[in-house]
Amino acid sequence: MGERLERTWALLKILTPREFRVRYRESVLDLAWAVITPLVYLVVYGVILTQAFGATGSCAPYLSSAWTGLVVWTFFSMALGTATSSLILAAPLTSKIYFPRESIPLADVGVNGLDFAIAFLTVFVVAGIQGITPTVTVLGALPVLLLIVVWTAALCVLSAALAVFIRDLTQAVQLFLRAGFFATPVMYEASFLSSGLAWLAVVNPIAVGIEGLRRTLLCGLWPDWTLTAIHLIIGSALLVGSIFYVRKVEQRFADVL
Repeated sequence: MGERLERTWALLKILTPREFRVRYRESVLDLAWAVITPLVYLVVYGVILTQAFGATGSCAPYLSSAWTGLVVWTFFSMALGTATSSLILAAPLTSKIYFPRESIPLADVGVNGLDFAIAFLTVFVVAGIQGITPTVTVLGALPVLLLIVVWTAALCVLSAALAVFIRDLTQAVQLFLRAGFFATPVMYEASFLSSGLAWLAVVNPIAVGIEGLRRTLLCGLWPDWTLTAIHLIIGSALLVGSIFYVRKVEQRFADVL
């Protein structure tokens, strides 16, 4: 297993920069797309929610709160959406030579992670414009960010492997992401959920991540350590289990692809 992880890491250092260059090849706006995508959502949904429904932020201005949610959701949805079909699209490669197959979807996580890092910096810019001064609680954002990345990586590896055998999964994931955008406190805060729906923000790891970043970056509060630890442990176990699953079934990929 240790040797496999080393090979996977070595491949990621090659595949991630390559995929990053391919994505932005001949692109006029280049890295600006990392900010443009969540910005469009913010303009459309933000105007509707503030003007029609009077949405506000509980401990921070609504704009900063919504922007934080959008940056996280954009990373998660883009990574999962592209990674699910990654092994299928890489069939000419996976059917000819051997390499750790999980490196393909993980490369998609890495590429979108670079976009996420750029967009994440804008959270501080937006918050600063709205008069929010960072406190020592920003350190609490580190385990929260790890939670988001781990869960994204785990779901990307698992969905990519399953999609090889269940082709409908690619469409199901897109539907899941569309519905998940509204079911997750992206454009609103978890505190606005009714008591009957509050559990959605507890069992959803991305919701926990978004709320954790809002607390640490915008509200000057520490994240819910217990909830963060639980989701981080479960996500890590799922990531390891997904990699083992790929290792178990990868010999069948060539027959199906």
